[in-house]
Amino acid sequence: MTVEQAINDISALPLNDQLLVVQAIWDRLPDGVGTELTESQRAELDRRWAEYKADPSTALSEEEFRERIRVARSQ
Repeated sequence: MTVEQAINDISALPLNDQLLVVQAIWDRLPDGVGTELTESQRAELDRRWAEYKADPSTALSEEEFRERIRVARSQ
């Protein structure tokens, strides 16, 4: 079976079963796989952290963040 065939077979499953397959695959990956940052990603995280440390009021609470998403989805 090729990767393409496996993807096609999985895509034919109901959505909840597809999510179970994704979770099962993710759980089997070794720790740290896919979590390496590029230099530009690390620089962006450092920039955002410095911005937050300089003025914590620029950050959103979890509730504010979720509300913004909810509003954006309803538009």
